[in-house]
Amino acid sequence: MVTIQQSSIKDDIVDGINKAKQQGQPILISSTIRIDPIDPILFYTAGKELFFGERFFWKEPHQHITYVGLGAAQIIETMDSNEGRFDQVKKKWDSLLQSSIRNKNSRRTKIGPLLFGGFSFDPTKKRTDLWRSFPESKFYLPKYMLTIENDQTWFTMNVLVTSFDLPEKVYQKLEKRRKELLGKGNTELSLSMQHTFTEQEVEVDEWMKSVETVISQINQGKFEKAVLAREIRLYSDEDFNVASILLNLVQNQPSSYVFAIESDSATFIGSTPERLIKKEEDRLFSTCLAGSIKRGKTEKEDKDLERTLLADSKNLEEHQFVVQMITEELSQVCSSVTKPIRPSIFKAKNIQHLYTPIVGKAHNGLHLLSIVKRLHPTPALGGFPQDKAMVAIREHELLDRGWYAGPIGWIDSEGNGEFAVAIRSGLIQKNEAALFAGCGIVGKSEPEKEYEETQIKLKPMLTAIGGKAYE
Repeated sequence: MVTIQQSSIKDDIVDGINKAKQQGQPILISSTIRIDPIDPILFYTAGKELFFGERFFWKEPHQHITYVGLGAAQIIETMDSNEGRFDQVKKKWDSLLQSSIRNKNSRRTKIGPLLFGGFSFDPTKKRTDLWRSFPESKFYLPKYMLTIENDQTWFTMNVLVTSFDLPEKVYQKLEKRRKELLGKGNTELSLSMQHTFTEQEVEVDEWMKSVETVISQINQGKFEKAVLAREIRLYSDEDFNVASILLNLVQNQPSSYVFAIESDSATFIGSTPERLIKKEEDRLFSTCLAGSIKRGKTEKEDKDLERTLLADSKNLEEHQFVVQMITEELSQVCSSVTKPIRPSIFKAKNIQHLYTPIVGKAHNGLHLLSIVKRLHPTPALGGFPQDKAMVAIREHELLDRGWYAGPIGWIDSEGNGEFAVAIRSGLIQKNEAALFAGCGIVGKSEPEKEYEETQIKLKPMLTAIGGKAYE
C-alpha cells in the first residue's frame, strides 16, 4: 500500500524503516520540494564528481518540462534478448512503488519518483563491444532529481531504507547532498566549447551496396520498406565534454527532445524530433515522422523544398507506412483514435519531415510500457511489414545499433510518461564518439540520395560537438 505523507522527510524516514521491519523488504521514501530556479545543465554538471555513470538529462521540445537525475536509488535492467523486457521493467517498477512512502508533492503528475531509461533497438541482434555498457534495457530511479515544468522548479530525493538503517544517519546524508548539489548548481560555469576531432566514416561503400540490395528485394515484392542505418566515428585528443554538447543541443534544437543517459563511463546522447508515445492519464499522443528533405538557405528555397516534400511520392509512401501502423496499433488499445487527413511539415534546424500527429483515448488500465512494446519499432525506424523488415535489417545492416533508434524516456508514479525514438544521437566514451543516422529504403530509393540524407541527419550531433563548421 502506498502511503501519502504530509509530514517532514525525517518522519517519513522513521516510518519507512518501521515499515521495512514489518514487511521484511526495502521501502522507497520519496520527498519533493519546490525550489528557486536552477540551470538544469549546471545541475547535471554538479553531479559529475559524485555520480558520474549514473546521470540522465531529458528536455521536452520547447522546454515545457526538463528532468535531470543524479545517482541511482534503484536500477532496473534486463539482459535477456526477448520481448519480456518491457514486462519485466513494468513489474519491477510497480513493485517498487507498491509500498513506497511519498509526500504530497511527490504525488503530483510528472513530479516525484520517476523512472528514466531506455531499450535497445533489437535485442536479438548480435552485440558488439561498442555497447558493452548498455544492456537490453536500463532504467534509473534517481537519488536526486531536478524537475522544471514551465515556470516551476522542483527537487526530489529518493532513498530506499531497510530495517537496519538509522533514521538520523539517512537524513543527514540526504541533507548534505541536497545542499551540496543545489549550491553547485548555482555556480557560474563556462560550458560553451567546440571540440576538435578527426572524423572517420565506417564502411560507406558496403552500406551503399546494402541499400542497393534492399531496394532490389523491395522491388521483388519481399517487403515494402526497411530502414538502414550507418555510423561515423569521431576521435579527439581530449575527452568530449558532455555538458557542453548538451548545452549546444538545447540551444540549437529547440523543437526536439534532448536527452543523455550515462551507463558506466559511456553516455548515449542526442536530440530527437520523434515522439513514440506520450501518456497523460487516458490520453495518448504519438507522432508519425517519416519522409525528409533538407532546409533551404533562404525562405523561398525552404518553402520550395517543403512543397517538393509534400508532393514527393517516395516520401509520401514512406510516411504512410508509419501512419498506417501506428493507427492500427493504437486502435487496438483505444476507444477512439484521431489524426489529420494529410501530413504537414515539421521543421528542425537542418532538416524538415512529413509530420502526422495521432491522438487516442486509452482503455482503462493500459500501461505505458505496454504501448511502447506494441509500437516499437515503428516503420519509421524499422520498416514495413515489421517482421520482414527486421529480418532484412539484421541481414544487411552493418552496425550494432545498440540503443540507437530504440525507445528512451520516463514513467512517473501515476502511470504517466513519454518515450521518444532515440535518433539524431551518438555514443560518447571518453575521447571517442560513434554517431548514427538511418534512412527509410523503399522501391523508389536511390543509394546516393539516401547517403546524402544521412549526412543531413548527422549534422545536429556534429554541430553540437564541433561547432559552426559543421552546420
